[in-house]
Amino acid sequence: MRQLIPALLLLTLLVPAAAAVEVPVTRAQFVSALWSWAGSPPCAGGQPFSDVPQTAPWLSALCWAAGEGLVRGTGGLLFTPDRPITREEAAILLRRYAARLGRDVSFPEIARCNDFEDISPWADDSLYWATGTGLIGWSEGGRLDPQGTLTQAQLDAILTSFSQ
Repeated sequence: MRQLIPALLLLTLLVPAAAAVEVPVTRAQFVSALWSWAGSPPCAGGQPFSDVPQTAPWLSALCWAAGEGLVRGTGGLLFTPDRPITREEAAILLRRYAARLGRDVSFPEIARCNDFEDISPWADDSLYWATGTGLIGWSEGGRLDPQGTLTQAQLDAILTSFSQ
């Protein structure tokens, strides 16, 4: 029994730390959250991606996002739903949706970031827009961290800011 007590104490100390680690939001989860935030509108058309099962619980969300022109996939008719969404991909979806809503999506004037060379050419305006409007926060050290992923807490904060 005495040998068990240190092991239980160690386990008690480690479990809260493990629970605090947030899992990145996947591409499918991000699209589902945006669709829910939009009021779960009906899908207008089919989904164009070959790697999405017809039984996926988020199929309506993806179908809506594709129909709205928000998602275009990752190439080769793939959506890659289980891959964590990057900050630059999230910025593109948000900017496209903001444009569909008639919001100003012009390029804001923001401070220069320390990792601008890491931003994909197809995402730079959108990432600068999302950061400049405060939807996506800066990472530590003056970085935009374009290849970084989002946590559920960050996604919730983004959608709360998007509502305003």
